[in-house]
Amino acid sequence: MIERILAEDWTSRNPRAERLLSAQHHGFLNEADQFTEEEYNRFPIYTDLMQPCGYGFGAATAIHVPSGDNLVFSVEKKRDSGPVSRQGIEFLDLLRPHLARAALLSSRLEFERINAAVEALQMTGLPSAVLTNDGKVIASNALLEGLAPQVSVAAFDHLRFAYAPANAFLTNALAQLRLSPISTATASRSFPLPQREGAPAAVVHLVPVKGDARDIFVRAASFLIITPVDRKQVPSAETIQGLFDLSPAEARVARSLAAGSDVAGTALHLSLSPETVRSHVKAILAKSGMNRQTDFVAAIATIPPIG
Repeated sequence: MIERILAEDWTSRNPRAERLLSAQHHGFLNEADQFTEEEYNRFPIYTDLMQPCGYGFGAATAIHVPSGDNLVFSVEKKRDSGPVSRQGIEFLDLLRPHLARAALLSSRLEFERINAAVEALQMTGLPSAVLTNDGKVIASNALLEGLAPQVSVAAFDHLRFAYAPANAFLTNALAQLRLSPISTATASRSFPLPQREGAPAAVVHLVPVKGDARDIFVRAASFLIITPVDRKQVPSAETIQGLFDLSPAEARVARSLAAGSDVAGTALHLSLSPETVRSHVKAILAKSGMNRQTDFVAAIATIPPIG
């Protein structure tokens, strides 16, 4: 039943949770006291999900924690065994304070792990943040804050870029992640930020949080990592050659392109014909597994030099 709830997105059309949260009751609610028989035979969550699985009676409680989450604990019972008894509700209410403390501690521990991950990225020189699935910033490091006004945390803790097309790309990328099953949301997404108001050009990477990194008590959906592009600190031709298994000539062409030269400028600088440079570019893309010259240049330009 849980697999169906996730796969068919019943969480977004669940009158059980809505009624539970609206009651604002500091204890477990008996489902049989909240829904009539007519509602049980009318609401799709019962007729299409609960009844076919043999369920329909249960008890639940909602606990609001400082992180802003509402944690819902639901105990399901088979329909043919009848409603939860009053003694059962009393027993669950005795457990509720312990459940609340455990949930709060788990939430806090996961939040500290997020902060630790963000700070680890700061140690590598990467501005970064952790986002919810709707773009709200859960945590960010000081390097990201230093990119303002090119990147800033705006109203309602949402991330905003001064470059308007980047906001549209982020919105679309987050929407795609929300529509993807957790098990398949593995592909990172990247988009450029042009140089603006003294801030360097950069590449923004949106990396989904997946697998064991997800926790039921944390709304983290993705890491946002920004790699500034500094054309003055392009890696050496030898480094590029080693990374992509290029020939020495191909590595020199790759470094020239990453440093900002076009095909004509690279040909003039390296005393090659434009046709030879284009031939090297074709080989570079084949070896790197990339389809476009701009993708390869962006990848090279965002590699930090080894000092």
